[in-house]
Parts: sequence; structure tokens; C-alpha cells
Amino acid sequence: MSAPISELNFVTARRAVRVLRPDSPSQAVSLARQCRASYTAGGTWLQPAYERDQCWPENLVALNASWPGFWGLEDGPNGLTVGAMTSLAEMARHPLVRDYLPPLAKFLNLVAGPGVRALGTVGGNLIVGGDLSALAMALDVRVDVVGHAGVRILPLSQWLRERTSEDLLRGFTIPDCRGWRMSLEKLGYRARFSPTRATLACVHDGYRLRLAVGGEGGLLRLAATEAFLNGWAALAPDDFGAVLDCELVDHGWQDSHLRMALRRMTTGLLSEVALGT
Repeated sequence: MSAPISELNFVTARRAVRVLRPDSPSQAVSLARQCRASYTAGGTWLQPAYERDQCWPENLVALNASWPGFWGLEDGPNGLTVGAMTSLAEMARHPLVRDYLPPLAKFLNLVAGPGVRALGTVGGNLIVGGDLSALAMALDVRVDVVGHAGVRILPLSQWLRERTSEDLLRGFTIPDCRGWRMSLEKLGYRARFSPTRATLACVHDGYRLRLAVGGEGGLLRLAATEAFLNGWAALAPDDFGAVLDCELVDHGWQDSHLRMALRRMTTGLLSEVALGT
């Protein structure tokens, strides 16, 4: 049955979307659960996602950056805490990011265009598996989540496995990674609203290597490759190639350019560590 004319958007001829505006995070969670609604903040992912799927929601729950903990960056005893509604542009230019993660500011300027970075939020980017996801996974960030059972703080990897549709991401904490060596790369730069082919993160914390990849093939921490590399003091590029290829293919990543880029990044970072540069 077609929607009554009063419920249609006259510009798009789609059913109108009702935007719900809660007064608090707990009320937002309740509304999302009762109305089976998604959250919206910057909104930069909504149009491309729903246009692609041709399935627009009936309800959206609008979030408020003024809620405590949802916006801004703060240096604390557990590391760098970032509010989920902080924009990508705000994070890129913040002095704490240059202190904790020097490569990230430049990397963030490769995410979409300036307009999207000004509106798009870091929380939204993580939730949809955007360009920040691989680095967040490699750094073992912990997320602060508001749900129907209250507030939970847990590793990002665990939350992504267990999350429910009404879970509301308030923020996340990056461990104190000052002095760590890291390499970030984005494959397949796109000027328009479309997923990147892959983002790669290679991090060395002074003791061990951490590897993660995110993009169209999903988000993956390369645990088997990490274990192999961290068990050997010196490796040639081909020594771990078979392990890396096998792990990526087993998880559905077939892209040969991705495998080559990861080999290059990993060997380069390990060389820096060995040389102390």
C-alpha cells in the first residue's frame, strides 16, 4: 500500500522520516528500542547508505553533542578520550591528536571531502567501519557505550561482536600511545560518498607489532600474522607473506594490492624499529 500523500516528501517522493529528539542519552536509547530507530548525528552516511539499499527508515533518533562525554578530546590517566560526536575535522586539528597520534591528523584529511569532515563524526565513522576503524582496532581502543542496561566500557573488538541496535556510542579511549611507531594507509581514494577499498594500520608499541585492516571486506585484526611476526626477531618480506595471504583470504579479502601494501608497511615499520629511527 502506498503512503498517504501527507506522509510523503514532496521533493523525493519518499515516505517522510520522523526525527525524534530525546532530552538525554538514556531517553535516546529508550526511543531507539521502542521505535526500532537508528541514531543520527552528522548524517553524512545516511543518504549514500539508504540510497544504495533503497530502504529509508521511518524513524531516526537525533543525538545531541552537548550531552556530557559526547563531544571533545581529553587527556586522562587511561589515555586520550574522544567524544563520539566530535567531528572528523575537529579531531584532525586538535593538538592532543598531534601529540598522541602524529600521522592521524594528515590521514584524517584524506577522509572524504572538507564538508563531510566538518559534519561527519568520529563515532559514526567507527560504527560504519570507516577509515578510523583499522587504527582503532590496532590500538585496542575501549568504547564507552550507553545501553538499555546502563553504561558499559569494553574493548572495541568485543563491542562490535556483541552490540545491539540500541547501543549508543558515547565515546572511546585511545591508550597512551605517545612514542609508538605507526603507519596508516588508505587504498582507493574516493572523492564521492562511497566506501574506501581498504584502510590499513600497522602499529608497533615498543614490544610487539599490531596489524588491522578495514573496508569493503569488513574489519579485521590480523591476529595470526601478528603472532607469527612477533615470534621472530628478524624476517625477510617473503617470510611472513604466506601467513598474511592465508589470513586475509580466509576472511574474504582477495585484493592483491592490499596484501602488497601490508607487506610493504609491515617490513618498513619493522626496519624502523630495528634501526631505532
